[in-house]
Amino acid sequence: MKRALILIAFILIAALPPVSAEVLSYYPSQSAFQAFLDSNSSYTVVAGDESWAKGWAYYVDERLQTIKPRGNDTVVLVGNVRNNPLMARVWNQTGLPENASLLPSIIVLNGTVLITGSEDNIYMTERAFGELWNPPRSSVVAFSFISLLIFIIFVICLSRDNSHAGSFYLLASSLLGLWYLTAKRPVPTEGFLRHLLQGLKFAAGGSPNSPLSAVMGAMFRVIPPIEENIVFIHWILILLIVSFSFYLAPKRARELGFMIFGLIFVSPMFRENLYRINGSALGLAALAITLAIISNVTFSPERWKALLQTFVLSIFTLLAIAINPYLVLIPIIFVLTFPKRHLRNYAYLMITGIGVFLMYTQFGLPPGIPRSIDPNGWRYLERFLFNSSLALAAMAYATVKGRRRIKMKGQTAFLSLMTAVYLPIALFVPPMFPYCFILLAALTIRLIHGFTPGT
Repeated sequence: MKRALILIAFILIAALPPVSAEVLSYYPSQSAFQAFLDSNSSYTVVAGDESWAKGWAYYVDERLQTIKPRGNDTVVLVGNVRNNPLMARVWNQTGLPENASLLPSIIVLNGTVLITGSEDNIYMTERAFGELWNPPRSSVVAFSFISLLIFIIFVICLSRDNSHAGSFYLLASSLLGLWYLTAKRPVPTEGFLRHLLQGLKFAAGGSPNSPLSAVMGAMFRVIPPIEENIVFIHWILILLIVSFSFYLAPKRARELGFMIFGLIFVSPMFRENLYRINGSALGLAALAITLAIISNVTFSPERWKALLQTFVLSIFTLLAIAINPYLVLIPIIFVLTFPKRHLRNYAYLMITGIGVFLMYTQFGLPPGIPRSIDPNGWRYLERFLFNSSLALAAMAYATVKGRRRIKMKGQTAFLSLMTAVYLPIALFVPPMFPYCFILLAALTIRLIHGFTPGT
């Protein structure tokens, strides 16, 4: 009777629309799978023949390795009956229809665990491992070493001019450390898990469907694709955003970077975006680095040095565009606000243009380009303006009361035009609002630094 009810449930699930079908199911129960996780049995993972199944099997293997030894006690089959011959051989023991193997599910048999699904939904089985947290010692050491190295490098660099920038950076890093120790562990979003599956497919020899998937796949060929590593990388990216905030401030007032950090992270709307792992932390870090290069690099008069500097700028710009295709306007805005160096500008436009062309030739144009304002766009704008009220008030005061006007070229003009362009775009693409926080905070501090009280 119990098996018949489960069979009916799977048939009903198969008949539902795709959205409802992407619900993780357990057979005979979730507790049976939990018992497997809690046991001391060893395991062997056998993947399906397709690259996405091999990629997801790579994730499952690395995930289980954090709590179990590899061995022959339990066979873990990944894929479905169409691409995994071993799964097809034991499927009759489940008493379920073959189509049920195309749905995301965890099935526990005697000595065998089946992790099923298709390329469209198997990423949902990640939720079965979501409560596990057992970071390998190597990951903890690597995370600690990289974080400490970043911290030391920026402390040394920011303390060179005998200003208070190093001390303020120490304070900002301490606040970030306190946030890390007290915040809940960020959870991957469903959209990120789709990119994760595509990245693992690329790591297994398949073709990714987006630049972000290609970046993730290349990374996971070296780093095990487990949640612990993903969370550690997420926090390292946040540390980079904090660190490069100090290089968005004027060169002679690096300590004002603490105010940029404060204006960005004081916003609940911005922090909410970082409570979830959705890939935006990489895009925000790439934007912060790109803005820091533009704001600080004095391009050499020597052609080869200038070309090398332009190439580095182009690489980080392309990384930002790969994560967020709407940042493709950065080179155009740069050329408009830094018009003097024609050779540098042509090289920047050419390198980024060729990179974007190759990117879109390989992956196609970004899907889902909006043609109208997002239904929640105005509500998000209202929240953005409320969260940015301190920055907007300071900017308005500096603009109205100060003698100095914004020039049509230079760093302040660049940030002004970037903010003026991307804030309206955010109405159509709400994920752009976190990027606007960085732009607005940097622009505010630039205006305050150039403020001269009227007489």
